[in-house]
Amino acid sequence: MHDSISHELLNLKSTLSQDTKVVSSKIDTIINDIRGISRNLHPIMFDKIGLVPNIEQLVERIQNQNNFFVSTEMNYSGSLSSANELQIYRIIQESLSNIIKYANAYAAKITLVEQPGNMLVEIKDNGKGFSIKETLNSGKAFGLHNIIERSRVIGGEAHINSSADGTVITINIPVKI
Repeated sequence: MHDSISHELLNLKSTLSQDTKVVSSKIDTIINDIRGISRNLHPIMFDKIGLVPNIEQLVERIQNQNNFFVSTEMNYSGSLSSANELQIYRIIQESLSNIIKYANAYAAKITLVEQPGNMLVEIKDNGKGFSIKETLNSGKAFGLHNIIERSRVIGGEAHINSSADGTVITINIPVKI
């Protein structure tokens, strides 16, 4: 995969003087290759330190790099498999990335709470909101579709609510007690 991305970048560089549609298409190919690599990456220390410390590190990194405030409420003792924990981490990572890119928000809150028979994951922001139906049907909402699909993969269901006061993504995941 690495070689294909290098090849595509070199190819793109040589076509910069050409038609913008060609360049745009090549950039899309590179982006899709990078997404494929990202999907297959596993944070090196994920299994060793667990979900909550990884989320805390992600939040700290995002706050430091983006001048953006993220609060957390996490009450989790490890009832999910590490594969499912990684999916939750990726959902939170994608959600925060979307908030920073599109929401014009200055704060977010991550909630991760075990309840009897259920795990609640919630990501809230105070951004401008968006039309969920229009965005999901636009063909450009890869991140939102990934969040929905990752939720399904782990047996959960994602609900997205958005208004001019912000967006809330709520995921309920059944867990065995």
